[in-house]
Amino acid sequence: MIRRISLKTRVLLVLAAIGLGIGIAAPYLFPKYIVGLISLALIGGLFAQSVDLLAGYVGLVTLGQAGISGAAAYGVGYMASKVGAGFPAQIAVGLLTGILASLLFGLMAMRSNDVYFIMITLAQGMIVWGLSIRLYKVTGAENGLTGIPRPEPVNPYWKYYYLVLVVVVLCWMLLGIIVKSPFGASLKGLRESETRMRMLGYNTTAQKLYVFMLAGFFATIAGILLVYLNGFISPSSVVLAASALGVLEAILGGVGTLVGPMIGAFIIVAIQNIVSIYVDRWPTLMGLIFVVVVLFARRGLVGAISDVWNRRQQEVSLEPQSAQ
Repeated sequence: MIRRISLKTRVLLVLAAIGLGIGIAAPYLFPKYIVGLISLALIGGLFAQSVDLLAGYVGLVTLGQAGISGAAAYGVGYMASKVGAGFPAQIAVGLLTGILASLLFGLMAMRSNDVYFIMITLAQGMIVWGLSIRLYKVTGAENGLTGIPRPEPVNPYWKYYYLVLVVVVLCWMLLGIIVKSPFGASLKGLRESETRMRMLGYNTTAQKLYVFMLAGFFATIAGILLVYLNGFISPSSVVLAASALGVLEAILGGVGTLVGPMIGAFIIVAIQNIVSIYVDRWPTLMGLIFVVVVLFARRGLVGAISDVWNRRQQEVSLEPQSAQ
């Protein structure tokens, strides 16, 4: 039996195809600067999705995610600028550093909830920031690590853009599989009531550790992509503001969705790098946007659009009945 695809699904598929088409054609449509901003937004969107995996699907808001992505970036930067290792070794150390940071942070935070989880992850991020300042022989302190080249096959900006696009799309698909799986359903149950999940026989502590490491893995990928995009890593990449930005991107686009954090990242990157050229008080503008979203679109832009769509569909379905 052929299953009929709903109108909403068809619209989403068309929008996804259009977005992917624009993404593939971007180097031919836009100048180098804009392509670089799109790369930055894609990486920021992946980072925000890692935050949303915890905040939107488990209800655990983290303020230390930049510490994990920054640890991975510092691993790559150290191997590149201090050791002079090849790209396979750089990426391997970056992945290992990020995953180890995720494991350690997860073990520290997995028995906490709500504001206690927020405070623990905040402290974890500050620990990474402190180490980036103190371990100057490894991290370069305030000057950071510079001269980090991209792998030669993807050194041109447009080739690296396509690498970022492919990696982000693959991670997006993997996240979609995770949240649609039975494990993803159990995460939503954990968000609704941890006590009930324990009564059903779930090891909620282990679940938190698993999802924390999954979120850390995607943050690690984002950190590695970002350090190769910028060619340097500094303590500014692991400060509280960097973690908070990922949370704000998820809130702006819509927590509990995978497309929302990506939309939020594109909006914030556009405001920071394009609108700021024409508007001196662009931080005020960005703050006003967040205030409006929080007041009138509690579920973010994606949630607001979904609500309008559902309301319109209900009105359309009721029109024939009222006509009769």
